[in-house]
Amino acid sequence: MKAAPAFFSRSVMIRKRKKKNLQVRPPDYRKKALEGLKAKYPYYNLKSNLLGGLFLTGALLTVWEIYIYRVTFISVYIPLSIWVLTGLLVTPIFKKVFNIYCFNPYTPERNPMFFHYFFNIVSFGGVFVFLFMWSNQIFNDNSKIVITLPIVSYGHLAKSSRSCGEPYVHIMYKDKEKELIFPCGTAIEKYRSVDIEIAKGLYGFDIIISKTIVEEQW
Repeated sequence: MKAAPAFFSRSVMIRKRKKKNLQVRPPDYRKKALEGLKAKYPYYNLKSNLLGGLFLTGALLTVWEIYIYRVTFISVYIPLSIWVLTGLLVTPIFKKVFNIYCFNPYTPERNPMFFHYFFNIVSFGGVFVFLFMWSNQIFNDNSKIVITLPIVSYGHLAKSSRSCGEPYVHIMYKDKEKELIFPCGTAIEKYRSVDIEIAKGLYGFDIIISKTIVEEQW
């Protein structure tokens, strides 16, 4: 009766050893896998670089879109939804291309789904949400109006090695709070209202053309 457990443990050890040996890859495995893909798919390097360029473009346009959002009266959930949903919808369409040209040395022509969603949200989502916000800002109706709004609160952004901690104020416009950021050194604490020049955007979202702190002290 004691021999059975010994035999079972020995077989388990053999299976573990075999599994470990299967996981060990030769030193040049990555190089051979990449060469195989290049031989199988024409212009592999070019298309792979285009994929990287698309990701970088989407990331940069996402940053640009954030600056446009700061001067647009729009709920944060609208651009955020466009950003995420675009990436989710593109994922099944772009899945095969991403698997091929986003090289994974461990499982060639196959990548974890997390990387699919992350790439598509940043790349395609970034492009689409930027085009939406940019076109709303650029193609406005040019019927500018100037209104004076009271400052609800104020503060400073967090400081970092690349930021001085820009001052900001909160205002209320059409029952919605909006944060306005001003250049460093602006003494916002001693003012209580802001003049903003507004225009109607292409999709109906008002945009701020200019903003000026009113020279009126507490």
